[in-house]
Amino acid sequence: MSEYSDIGQAPEQNAQQSPPPQTQQQSEPPKKSRRGCFILGIVLVVCMIALGGIVAVFVLGLYFASILSMPEMTSFETPRNKFVEEMVDGNYFSSNKIAVIDVKGIILNADEAFYQIANSARICEQLEQAGRDPKVKAVILRLDTPGGEVTAADMIHHKIIQLRDKNVKVIACMESMAASGGYYISVACDYIIAHRLTTTGSIGVIIETMNYQKLFNKVGLQAEVYKSGEMKDMLSGARPRTEAEKQLVQDLIMEIYNEFAVIVAEGRKTKDITLEKIKTTEIGDGRIFSGQKAKELGLVDDIGFFEDAVSKANEMGGLNGDFKVVIYKRVLTLADLFMGAKGPENKVKIEVPGMKSWTNLLEPGKVYLLPPGF
Repeated sequence: MSEYSDIGQAPEQNAQQSPPPQTQQQSEPPKKSRRGCFILGIVLVVCMIALGGIVAVFVLGLYFASILSMPEMTSFETPRNKFVEEMVDGNYFSSNKIAVIDVKGIILNADEAFYQIANSARICEQLEQAGRDPKVKAVILRLDTPGGEVTAADMIHHKIIQLRDKNVKVIACMESMAASGGYYISVACDYIIAHRLTTTGSIGVIIETMNYQKLFNKVGLQAEVYKSGEMKDMLSGARPRTEAEKQLVQDLIMEIYNEFAVIVAEGRKTKDITLEKIKTTEIGDGRIFSGQKAKELGLVDDIGFFEDAVSKANEMGGLNGDFKVVIYKRVLTLADLFMGAKGPENKVKIEVPGMKSWTNLLEPGKVYLLPPGF
């Protein structure tokens, strides 16, 4: 009995001395959990390094792609050039070039992050680069613009004349619109081609301001102005305009208008559009015309499309079909990639139903070459 009792009690003693299997199994999961977290951390670090490498490769790829974006880099290019060429048509192996320069948006001498504008400084740089390249035999100015600042349009006009003095033919190709300042630019060209439905003309000058005196009276506001001369605040909106101020502004407008009319007469003298004709007929009263009507009046030379402008550039440049058409693209630098992004401007922009958003770019008191309603 004692033996059996000892034998019967042995398992209970063994059970008390050694932990049950269930206790051993419960202690294992935390070890696996710590090991899994460690592996996951390593994977995340590797992924972050890989992602950083991909971003770096992407940024460098953009930079080198901008350098290599054109089919060839010709020997004329120097550090002065801010643009590279991209071939868009023609014979790749030709040494003759037709350069296409876009004038799209309102013409301003400024950069704008939120609206498409025709930056006059950039356009002038492109015209200068075309003039430095002996392989550029003709330039097509592709226009889709309502006009803009007087001085901005005049700077482009001046650069076109300089380009023509180097025996480079310049053809204006009017697309949807080339009115007022857009036409001011076009008359500097050797030849003007317009789409039959182009909006052009609008030979005139405008200056705008706003009078808010009645609004001030309603809300009980009054402006205080300290000025050095009688005309210093002549465009102030806080009071009515005097007759002398009105006359001064009108004289300024007519001075610029006369200059506009002279430039048109000089540019279209082959079509018998004289200064007197501009000032005494519908041509110079500020109205707009379709491309077809402009052709009838002699304001443009022909009706056509972009391919017709290319054909005319080939003819006027004496290229006999041996050419390539190139466009200019600005060279992308690392500084542009890392520091070129603009932060939001502290400027209030008011959207008015029925008005184009870029009209907010027009500054009160500045003189513009724009069509009616803009």
